[in-house]
Amino acid sequence: MSMLDEDQPRPQEATDFPPQGPNSLASITERGAARVIDLLIEALPVLVIFIVWALRSDPRVDAFPRWPLFVFIFGTVAYETSLVAWRGQSLGKFLVGVRVARLLNGSKPDSASAAMRVLVPCTLLAIPVVGAGLYVVVYLSAIVMPIRRGLHDAAGGTVVVRSR
Repeated sequence: MSMLDEDQPRPQEATDFPPQGPNSLASITERGAARVIDLLIEALPVLVIFIVWALRSDPRVDAFPRWPLFVFIFGTVAYETSLVAWRGQSLGKFLVGVRVARLLNGSKPDSASAAMRVLVPCTLLAIPVVGAGLYVVVYLSAIVMPIRRGLHDAAGGTVVVRSR
C-alpha cells in the first residue's frame, strides 16, 4: 500500500525523469553500491558484538545469540529513518550521489515515509530461516519494477534519484 494521494499526478515512466544529471533515476548499480555501503555501516555494531562473543565464548559449544539481529534491525531503522528524513540520503547514498525523493513532488521524504521505506525490508529479517532472503528480494525488486522502485519505495511513496 502506498502512502500517495491517488488524485495527484505523479511520474509513471522513466521518461518522466531527466535522462541524466540531478533528479534522473538512479541506476540499479548506484542503488546497489549505496546499499552495500550502508549495510557495512549498519552491520558494524553486530560485527563488534560477534567479535566480543567469539573471544569470550567457545563457538563449538555456545550458539551465537539471536538478540544481535534485533540490534541490527533497530540500528538500521534508526540510521535510515533519521538520515533519509533529515537529508534525503544516508551516508552510502551521499557517497554514491543518489538521494531518496517523494514520488509525488521530489522533496525529501518525511519521517513517516522514511520509516515505512526501511521497515518493510527490516521487519522481514525477524522471520527465521527465510527472512534474509526476503530482505534481499525487497531490494532486488527495484530491478523489475517500473521506474526502478523497489517494494520498499512503493511502501514509502518514494523513488531514488541522482543528486548530482
